[in-house]
Amino acid sequence: MKQSDIDEILSHINEKFNDDVPSLVKIIVRKKITKLERFEINSLPSSLRECTVEDLIEIVKNGLVSGNLKL
Repeated sequence: MKQSDIDEILSHINEKFNDDVPSLVKIIVRKKITKLERFEINSLPSSLRECTVEDLIEIVKNGLVSGNLKL
């Protein structure tokens, strides 16, 4: 992936995180981010590794609405 694409993605995430997230939530997320830093891609099931971002977002939304995803 090109560095400009990576920068664009990170900028978008930073913008959304700064604009839409209350500061208390930011504190909690920063504490939990260490799990993401230690995350091993190979530990994912193949269905998740092969899933598109659009599909993943839809699956997460539906999982939250239905109660099947416990966050």
